[in-house]
Amino acid sequence: MSTLFLFFTATTLWAAFPTEKAPADAIVLNAENGINSDLIEKPATSKELKKQLKTVMHENSRSMSGGGKSKIVAALLAIFLGSLGIHSFYMGQKQKGFVQLGIFVAGLALMIAGLASFVSGMGQSIPILAIVGYFLILGVSIWALVDFVRILTGGLSPEEGFDD
Repeated sequence: MSTLFLFFTATTLWAAFPTEKAPADAIVLNAENGINSDLIEKPATSKELKKQLKTVMHENSRSMSGGGKSKIVAALLAIFLGSLGIHSFYMGQKQKGFVQLGIFVAGLALMIAGLASFVSGMGQSIPILAIVGYFLILGVSIWALVDFVRILTGGLSPEEGFDD
């Protein structure tokens, strides 16, 4: 029984994956056959291929994500979550988003540390760290408010532009 199984398995594999290549008839394209050598494309360089690949991937990602970004969504993110830099991430400005998020987290950490030391009685009579943290969060919130106004007036937009 196992011999029969091996026979069918082996013949199926040989049928699915032939080991011999079929001879191909070569077609020679030259001036004698009436082919103009100027019409034949030359192989692209790796730089050109990378550029074409980047263009195709950008077009595909844009079509798959539904196109560009919405101005309304960007404005709502800026007004409600702007201190965290979410609107910057949405518009593709990652570095700016990380800066805004970092300032907010640092301000929050300083506020918590300052208030904790003030409440425990180990700190100064004025919670300096909490005040510094408050001003950091206030600064990034003002930055988000300015971005909100710039988004609505068209002064701030993603690289690919807004849909609406």
